[in-house]
Amino acid sequence: MDVAEPRCDTDVMDLTRAGAPSEAHELALVLAGRCRRCAERIPGAAALRGSPCPRCEATTARTDADRLAVASLLAARPRVHLDAAVVIVLGATFATSFVPVTASLVLGGGLIWVGRRVVRPTLRLLSPRRRVVSAWTIRLAGGVWLAGSAIVMEPLTLLPAFGSIGKAAIAASQLALAGAFSRAYLSSQARREAAGLPVRAAEWVAVAGASLALILLSAVAFVAVAWVFAKIAEAATPPR
Repeated sequence: MDVAEPRCDTDVMDLTRAGAPSEAHELALVLAGRCRRCAERIPGAAALRGSPCPRCEATTARTDADRLAVASLLAARPRVHLDAAVVIVLGATFATSFVPVTASLVLGGGLIWVGRRVVRPTLRLLSPRRRVVSAWTIRLAGGVWLAGSAIVMEPLTLLPAFGSIGKAAIAASQLALAGAFSRAYLSSQARREAAGLPVRAAEWVAVAGASLALILLSAVAFVAVAWVFAKIAEAATPPR
């Protein structure tokens, strides 16, 4: 749209070319789960399915191209913030790596940040059913990710030199992988929502499988942490 020409239809917004300030503002509202005209909350999946705002009846995304653009932009928005979080986790893990469990806590904080900045904004634009299965899939996958990382990272506490580098590298790479998985998974779910596809039964099976994996890996992680503390206590005990 040429910004020098007047707009003839206030319901028309080309989401694939949000170049004018007004269009960029409208796009930001849609991506935040709000109506582009009255800024009120719109129901989940309204923008991805092109449904009108229930209050002012303004269109959200008129064409298939617009809906796919919303799905793509949802996955692309948090990339810069995710890169910064990886760097922060890398430095924080390296600085605290000599203390048991701290690397896992730092990684856990990074995963919580991913949930708030990457996952939550996209979930607002999904239908209730898809929002539930997506949220639980990512939560359980994050728990499995954290437990598996703890199993590998915590024993490295016993290796002062290599352990610090190894724990920092593992924590940063795991956060980067978790962020990439979340973005790819949510992008796929947003595209399925835009296409009007239902939630598959296999997705609920995946949630159940992730629950079992989380229980098992959490038990193994607890044993690994207990073993590390036992080794530290043994090393600190003077010989008789």
